[in-house]
Amino acid sequence: MADPSPEVSISPSAAPDEDFNDLVHAEQIRLLYEGLLVSTIGSTAGALLMVTVMWDIAPRMAMALWFGAMVANQAWRLGLYLAYRRKGSLAPHEVRRWGTYWTLGSGLSGCIWGAASFVLFVADAPIAQAALIVLVFAVTSAAVLLTASYLPAFYVFVLPALASVVARNLLVGESMHYALAGFAFISTLAFLSFGRNYNAALVRSLRDRFHNERLAGELARQNAELETARRVAVEANQSKTQFFAAASHDLRQPLHAMGLFTAALAEKVRDPAVGHMVSSIVASVQALEALFNELLDISKIDSGVIKPSLGNFALRDVLERLREGFAAEAAAKNLRLEVAPQDFVVFSDALLLERILRNLISNAIRYTPSGQVSVDVASTGGTACVTVRDSGIGISEEHQQRIFDEFYQVTNPGRSSKKGLGLGLAIVKRLCDLLGHPIRVQSQPGAGASFSFDVPLGSLAAAPMPEAKPGTPPNFNLTGRVCVVVDDDEAIVSGMRTLLSGWGATVIESASGENVVEAVHELGTLPDLLIVDYRLGAAKDGIQVTQDLRHELDPEIPAILISGSMTPDLTRIAADAGLECLLKPVPVEILRERIRAIMDKRIV
Repeated sequence: MADPSPEVSISPSAAPDEDFNDLVHAEQIRLLYEGLLVSTIGSTAGALLMVTVMWDIAPRMAMALWFGAMVANQAWRLGLYLAYRRKGSLAPHEVRRWGTYWTLGSGLSGCIWGAASFVLFVADAPIAQAALIVLVFAVTSAAVLLTASYLPAFYVFVLPALASVVARNLLVGESMHYALAGFAFISTLAFLSFGRNYNAALVRSLRDRFHNERLAGELARQNAELETARRVAVEANQSKTQFFAAASHDLRQPLHAMGLFTAALAEKVRDPAVGHMVSSIVASVQALEALFNELLDISKIDSGVIKPSLGNFALRDVLERLREGFAAEAAAKNLRLEVAPQDFVVFSDALLLERILRNLISNAIRYTPSGQVSVDVASTGGTACVTVRDSGIGISEEHQQRIFDEFYQVTNPGRSSKKGLGLGLAIVKRLCDLLGHPIRVQSQPGAGASFSFDVPLGSLAAAPMPEAKPGTPPNFNLTGRVCVVVDDDEAIVSGMRTLLSGWGATVIESASGENVVEAVHELGTLPDLLIVDYRLGAAKDGIQVTQDLRHELDPEIPAILISGSMTPDLTRIAADAGLECLLKPVPVEILRERIRAIMDKRIV
C-alpha cells in the first residue's frame, strides 16, 4: 500500500554535498506526522486515565476544565493530521509551516500536562500526588521516541510537562517534596540528554541516506554501477530503521520490568504510608533512567551534577542485595559467587558505593569463564577494605590503566554489545574518585583480577534502622497453576517470576525455551500458560519457540506473546499462530486480566 504522506519537492541530486538541511527537515516532519495519530490517541487515553484516577480526589470542576482543554487540543491535532494526509507535494517553506503547526500542538500538550501538576495537585493526599507524578512521567516517556525526532517539538513538550513537576514539589516546601523535586529534575535531564542524542543519531542517519541516494543518482547517469549505489542507499535506510527499532525496544525493556516489580510490590503492601510512596516513586524514576545511566553518568560526574550523600549505613545490606541480584547470572555461567556478609558500618554514599560494586561484580562475571567471583571486606585500622576478586582471564600490565578509560575493552575489538559498552570501569573510577575511595587493581593474564578500595568505617549508632517489610495479602490466586516464562532479559524474568509467584503460580523460567520441556517433565504437570518474549537472543523468535513447545507438550497450551518492538503485522502474525500479543511495557492490570480470562477458559 502506498504511503499517503505528502511528498517534498526537493531532489537529493540537486542538493550540495554537505547540505541536506531541507531534506532532513522534511523527513523529520514526515516522521512526526506518521506518529501523530498514535500521539493523539495516547494523550487522550492518558488524560482519561488521569481523570479516572483523580475523580474522587481532585476538584471536579478543575478536572473537567483540564480534561476539556486536553480533548480540544487533541481534536485540533487530529484535524491537523487529516489535513496533512490530504496534502500533495510540499515546498520547503510549507514543510516548515507544517512543522510549526505540529510544534504548537506539542507545546500545548506539554503545557496542559504541566498544568496537571498544579490543577490536580491535592495537598495532604500523598497517594494522589504519587499517581499524578507517575502518570505525567509515563506519558512523557511514551512521547520521547516520537517527539525527539524534531527537537523544537520535543523541547516544548518535555520542558513544561516535567518542569511543572519540579516546580510543584518545590513550592510545597517540605523535605520529602524537595527530594521528589530533585529526582524529577535529574529525570528531566535524562530525558533531555536522550532526546538530543536520539535526534543527533537520526539526523546523521538521514544525511547518510540522502548522501547515498545522491550518489546513486550520479552513478546512474555516469556508469552501470547504479545497482550498487542503490544497495548502499537501501542499507543506509535499513540501518536507520534498525537503530530506531532497537532504541524503542531497549527503552521499553526497563519500563516493562519496572512495571512487573512495582505491581508485585504494590500487592504486598497492606498499609501504604508516605515512606513507601516515596520509595515507589524513586524506583519508578530510577527505572526510567536505567537505559541512559551508563551514557549519562560519565558526563554527570565530570560536570559535578552528581553529589555524594554521605552517611553511616550497614554494608551487610548492600552486599546482600548484590548477592541476590547476581546469583542467577553467576549460576547461569556455573560460577561460584561468594559475598562475605560482614557486619561493618561504613561512612560513604550507599547508592554510589552499591553502583561501584555492582559494576565491578558485573565486570568480573562477564570476564570469568569458570571458577568463582568473590567480594571480601576486611578491617584495616579505621577503614574497611572492599575487594572484588575473580578467577577470570586476567589483565596484562600494559592494559591495567587503560581499562578505566571510556569505551576501552581489552577483549572486545569487535565492539560486541553483549560485552557491554566499555563504560563500567570508567564509571567505577570516577565514582571512587568522587567518594575519595581510590581504586586499586592487581592482575596477571590467566590468573584473574582483584579490584579493591578503602571505605571509612562509620558509627553503628548513627546508621539508620532498616524499615519493616509490609505483609503480603493475596490479590489474584494462581495456586496450582504452572506458568512458563521465556525471556532473555534477566530483569524481566525476575520481575515476572516475582509477580506470578506472588499470585501463587509455579513458574518455569527460560532464556530461550530450550530447557522448558525437561523442566515440565521433572515437574510432572503440563503448563497452563506460556508467556514468551518475541525478540529472543536465540536463533528463534518467540512465535517459533511457542510452536516448538506446543509440539513437544500440548498443542492447546494458551500463550501470550510480549514484544518491545513495533514490528508491522506482528499482532496478526501472532493471532494466526494462536497467540495473544501484548506490547511492552505491559500494564500489570492488563496482564492480570488476560491471564484471568485464559485461566477461566481452562477450568474444566
